Amino acid sequence: MKPRTKRERLVAELSSKLPAITDAQIRWGKKHCFPHNAYRCKDEMWCSECGKMWVDVTGQKEGYIRCPYCGERLEVKVSRKTKDNAVSYLTVVTTSGDFQVLRHFYTVRYARKGRDTHYFTDEVCQQWITADCKDTVIAKAMNMWSTSWIHTTEMSIKQDGNIYCSHSYDIDGYVYPKVNVLPILRRNGLRTSFHGVTPAALIRALLGERKYAEMLLKTKQYGMLYFYMNRGGISYPWVVNICNRNGYIIKDGSMYDDYIHLLDYFHLDTHNAHYVCPKNLKKEHDKLVEKKRKIIEMERMRRERALRMEKEKRLKKNISSFWKKIQPFLGMKIKEEGIIICPLESVTQYYQEGKKMHHCVYECSYFERNDSIVLSARKDGKRLETIEVNLNTFKIVQSRGACNGYSKYHNQIIHIVEKNMAEIIRRAAS
Repeated sequence: MKPRTKRERLVAELSSKLPAITDAQIRWGKKHCFPHNAYRCKDEMWCSECGKMWVDVTGQKEGYIRCPYCGERLEVKVSRKTKDNAVSYLTVVTTSGDFQVLRHFYTVRYARKGRDTHYFTDEVCQQWITADCKDTVIAKAMNMWSTSWIHTTEMSIKQDGNIYCSHSYDIDGYVYPKVNVLPILRRNGLRTSFHGVTPAALIRALLGERKYAEMLLKTKQYGMLYFYMNRGGISYPWVVNICNRNGYIIKDGSMYDDYIHLLDYFHLDTHNAHYVCPKNLKKEHDKLVEKKRKIIEMERMRRERALRMEKEKRLKKNISSFWKKIQPFLGMKIKEEGIIICPLESVTQYYQEGKKMHHCVYECSYFERNDSIVLSARKDGKRLETIEVNLNTFKIVQSRGACNGYSKYHNQIIHIVEKNMAEIIRRAAS
């Protein structure tokens, strides 16, 4: 996109005057942007930094070792891989005019066993941020799915943000330690480290986009700063002031936030330094977690006991209702052509029928249905099918064999039940 506004034209002009990446910056990126590994396969090892191989008979399978060729300190990993390609970003923080500039360099390491390691570095994105928190982006084009850069294109003005992300060009790269920042950012506490926070996000926060970022940075509450920038808020902001007054540094922001929520859950005073500034955060956190776990377990047991009692009460009521319904059909037996059809006379028989026939006559509580009766058809003591008859229409609703299928006697069973439906009607009316 061509620069259209006065600010965009100024950014494009200043961008063209920026120096190329220096050899010192490239060397720093090679050392700090990638893992340094020595891959072992049996007695053979190779270095991801230079690609050279050597034989190591010490059998070391973990820890660190020094490459005999390039002298790099490597972490030992047992693996059969023969190549180790890695992608990272190197971010150079500088200034130009009244702009805070973030230059993002896409860096790739191509390492292969027995071959020289190669690096590729290309500047793909620049973020130009003013003191009033306005952001202008110059970047290379990306492919259709925004998953990789098109390195052959020229950098141009881009729209920062889409429907999914308001700042889609925020890149969390390794920051080169020689940092130049605007006076307003230095006044607001930014020096050389971004403390694990995405550089562009922290810069915008310090320029007024976030309420507590400057306070957390100046009071060296870096653990809480990281949590705050990633979570987006602080649930109990006054506790940070209490910590600062007592010289208490929060090292683990997420655990501390959970701990304060636990204090509030147990109605402990979150304005009291005795609770807010624990000597051993993990110990106190785990103690309250265990206490809450016991309470939740007791509540769960009470709920389950109440549900069991309710289920037993409902079951007794259903059994009583079923017993009244089944009374007229007790002892009924239809015999014809060697097939015996009789009603299921108890809940236990429903359970046995469902288990043997592998269907849901018990699980779906057919015994609770007051408008139907369930019959079992058998021959020579073997179950054939289970029949449901509606007591309002006196029609066969369904007749199912094993696994909800049909036996070879299906039509015969239907005919027998329909032929003897008058007996069912007579018993239902009695």
